Amino acid sequence: MPAPEYRPVRVVAGVLYIVVGTGFLLESMGVWKVRLVDLWPLGLIAGGTVVLLGRARRVKLDEDRSAQLAVAEERVRIARELHDIVAHSVSLMTIQIAAARKVGARQPDAAERALAAAERTGRQSLDELRRILAVLRGADASIEAARPHREPGAAAGDNGRRPLPGLSDLEGLVSGLREAGLNVNLTVSGSPPEASAGIGLAVYRVVQEALTNVIRHARAGRVEVEVTYAPDFIVIFVDDDGAASSGGKGGEGHGLLGMKERVAAVGGFVHAGPRSPGPGWRVHARIPLVPVLA
Repeated sequence: MPAPEYRPVRVVAGVLYIVVGTGFLLESMGVWKVRLVDLWPLGLIAGGTVVLLGRARRVKLDEDRSAQLAVAEERVRIARELHDIVAHSVSLMTIQIAAARKVGARQPDAAERALAAAERTGRQSLDELRRILAVLRGADASIEAARPHREPGAAAGDNGRRPLPGLSDLEGLVSGLREAGLNVNLTVSGSPPEASAGIGLAVYRVVQEALTNVIRHARAGRVEVEVTYAPDFIVIFVDDDGAASSGGKGGEGHGLLGMKERVAAVGGFVHAGPRSPGPGWRVHARIPLVPVLA
C-alpha cells in the first residue's frame, strides 16, 4: 500500500491551528496571555516549513521518476539482448539445419557437422538466455547500482556466468556463420583497444545484427565485414551483395532500431541503407572508445 501524500500547506495550516488554538486556550485559563509579538515568529516558522516540505516533496518526486526511468531503461536493454540472442541464434540454426537437409542423403558427414553446429548454437543461445533470465530474477540493475557495496564499473550482467561478448569474440561470430555456409569475410585494421565492456558489446551486437539481417533478408552471395580500430573510435562496415534489403520489409525492424539505440547510448551512430554503387546493403557504424553520454 503506497504511503499517504501530505500537502505542505495543509500540514502547516494544521500545525498553526493547533498552536494558536492552544495559546488562546491557555489565555482563557489565565496561564498565558497571547500577544501579537508572539505570533509573527510562528508565521516565519510556518513559511520556512512550507518551503522545506515542498522541497522535500519535489526531491521525492524526482527520485521516483529517476527510479522509473532506470527500470524502463533496463527493460529496453534486456529486450535488446533477448532480440539479439534469439534472432541471431534462430537464423543461424535455420541455415544449419537447411544445409543438413540438402546434403543429408549424399554427404552424411557434412550433414552431421551441420547438425552438430546447430546443436552448439542452440546450447550457446540457451546459456545466454539463462544469463538474461538470471538478471530478470535478481534485483533490478538500477537498485544494485545505487547500493554502496556495489563495486564501481561492475557490469549489470555479472552473475557468475560467462561474460558478455566483446571485441575478442568477433572472429568466433564470423567463423560460426562461415561454418554454417555463409560466405563471410572479416577484415580487422589496427590493434584492438582496451575498450570497456559496454563498448565491446555494442560493437559485437552491431556486427551480429547486421549479419543476422543478411541471413534473414538479403539472399547474399558474399558478405564483407570490416572493423577498423582508430585511436579514438571504432568503425564498422558490413557490406553484402544481396538483391534484397538487409533491413527487412516494411522499414526499420526491432533489430535495426535496437542497434541504433544501443550505439547512440554510447555516443556513436549507425547508418544502414543500399550500397552505392549496388547491388547490396551496407551497415556503417562509428563508436567512440570513450562513451559519450547524451
